[in-house]
Amino acid sequence: MNTTAIILAGGRSSRMGTDKALLELGGCTVLERLIRELEPVASRIVIAAGDKAVYDRFGKEVVTDLFPGAGPLAGLHAGLESSATCWSLAVACDTPFANSGLFRALQERAEAAEEAEARAGGPAGELAVAGAQEGFAAAEAILARTEGRAHPLLAAYRRSVLPGLEERLRAGRLKMTAWTETLRTEYIEGETLALASGLPLEWCAFNMNKPEDYEQARVLLESGLLKD
Repeated sequence: MNTTAIILAGGRSSRMGTDKALLELGGCTVLERLIRELEPVASRIVIAAGDKAVYDRFGKEVVTDLFPGAGPLAGLHAGLESSATCWSLAVACDTPFANSGLFRALQERAEAAEEAEARAGGPAGELAVAGAQEGFAAAEAILARTEGRAHPLLAAYRRSVLPGLEERLRAGRLKMTAWTETLRTEYIEGETLALASGLPLEWCAFNMNKPEDYEQARVLLESGLLKD
């Protein structure tokens, strides 16, 4: 299944004090690491950011927010708006250890949702299927979840969520978890993600918000405990 990958970059990084996407880990920037891991999985990669010029050098299309200053929801909206595929992967630029195995797990679950809808005779099917399941509604979002916490920016989204997402942005309702709770959502639990990615559970959705998080990620890579 063809998928678009959306890397959300260019946030304010107020707690980190510098652009998280451009921090170096293991000899390359976090953004380059994510591009490298997404290339075997996604048919197209876009970088969603507020400032196109900063990211042009990475060789991927940069899409800018149509709702400036509206946070990660605006970045996701820009990415989905530019997408021509039914499903898109979404990852934040401060998730440095997300890898191709993890992205494939999200993609495969999205593909399974698409196949389930086709069997049920929903929009994914070219023709109605005999014996379609009455009232069947396929997933609109696949979210990673570790230790009971969902990760909306380590996820796959169906493009059909776009109108509802835009409505929330226009209304100024910018909390991402409040939006995802309105969607038909499936979750991939941490144990499954760890198996698919080969990562320790605690690193599957590791998030760098503060300088000490970056230092912890850097030390982990240099120690060899986590294979680069």
